[in-house]
Formats: sequence, C-alpha cells, structure tokens
Amino acid sequence: MIRRMNLRRVWRSVVVAMACLVMLSIAAPAVEAYTGTADSANARYVIATYQQMLGRDPDDAGLDLYLAKIAAGGDTSRETLAKTLLFGAEASGREVDRAYRSILQRSAEPTGRSYWTGHLQNHDVLDLRVLLFSSDEYFNQSGGTNREWIRSLYVNVLERRPDPAGIQYWVSQANRGTERPLIVAGFYLGPESLGNRTDEYYQLVFGRPPSTGERSAGASIIATDGERGLYAKLWASDELFEQFFDAAWGPR
Repeated sequence: MIRRMNLRRVWRSVVVAMACLVMLSIAAPAVEAYTGTADSANARYVIATYQQMLGRDPDDAGLDLYLAKIAAGGDTSRETLAKTLLFGAEASGREVDRAYRSILQRSAEPTGRSYWTGHLQNHDVLDLRVLLFSSDEYFNQSGGTNREWIRSLYVNVLERRPDPAGIQYWVSQANRGTERPLIVAGFYLGPESLGNRTDEYYQLVFGRPPSTGERSAGASIIATDGERGLYAKLWASDELFEQFFDAAWGPR
C-alpha cells in the first residue's frame, strides 16, 4: 500500500504549470552529423551521449566543444554534458513526445508540445506526467470512474495489480474530492515508484539491476533532483565510461 504523503510543494508546482499558458517557439536547427573517427575514449563517450540523449550523432562543433570540456573536467564535465543535453530543447521535446505516447496514446498537439518542451528545460518531468495522468482525457480512457482510474494508476505507474487495501484507500480519497494531481503525485513520489524507476535507469545505462544500496540512493536522487538528475549521474559514472576505452567501440 502506498502511504499518503505531504505533497503541498508538488501541488504548488502543478498548479503553476496548469495556470501558465506560455507559448514558446522551438526551432530544431539542422545539423551535420560528425563524420570523423572516434579515436579516443572521450570522443567515443561524447558520440554515445548524443546518440543516447538525442538519438543522433553530434555535429563537429558539438563534439569539439565537449571533448575539450571533458578532457578538462573528467566525470564532473561528463555529468554536465549529460544534463546539458537532457535539459536542452531537443531532448525535452523528445521527453514530451514519450510522455504523450505512453500515457495518452497519441502525439502531443503543437501548442502543448511547445509549452511543455519549454517547461521541461527548467523543471522535472514529474509536472508533465502528473498532469497527463490526472487529465480528463486519461480519466475517461481509463474507464471514467474513480475506481477504474485508480486501478489504471497501479498498472501504469507501479506496473502491478492493486492490492485491496491500497485501492480502497485511494478510491476513498478520490471519492471525497482529493484533487487528481495530488493522488497521481502520491503514486509517483511513493517509495515503490521511486525504486522502480531507479531499476529502469540502471537497466538502461548499465544493463543490470542496482544493488540494495544503489536502489535506495537512486530513489533519493529522483526525489530531490528528478529522473534526469539520476540519469545524468549514472551516465557520467566511471562504470559506464570504462567501456569507451575499447578501441573497437563504434557509433551505432
């Protein structure tokens, strides 16, 4: 069962996101992919980071810029590179696309994509996902009743069937008028969800599950710095970087 949490701070952030109707113009510049050789661990790492975060190779200018930074700053600069890309307009737009497809099963409308792309450059993905899971559109797709909506949160947020005590608690909260974003945030910021998302990032980056200590630490990082904060730390780790010393590595 998920325990009820004090989510006043999260709710204030959600309310701000709902109230703001900021329109941002996001232009995707044309870039020429890097065509040279990946002749060092640092070069292979930068190329892989672009591929991982943006789904493309770096342009020559981007590669040269981050090669110099990483050579000067080591793992600290590797984390900076990851965060710069993850919080940039290009990766933020991809994050919006993933959220809409996975939660609402559709593409984002242009105005919504533009707003959320700008929002995610300075805020956690929690805001977007909470609003989508608590939207009328998702509520109706889930069955249009509080019980069916809560059941869908167990399946889609916690990836399991609800336990009787848990679903009874949350349905009673919804029936008494607790705002949907608060309920979704309760699921999303609960220890079970934080642990599951830590597992997913360890599998994504390392191809292995975290240890008990790593899982606990990862959940804490997500709770304080957001998912992309954990993602950047794992991607900047020495454990991952070691693979790029293999000269046989090549861009995928």
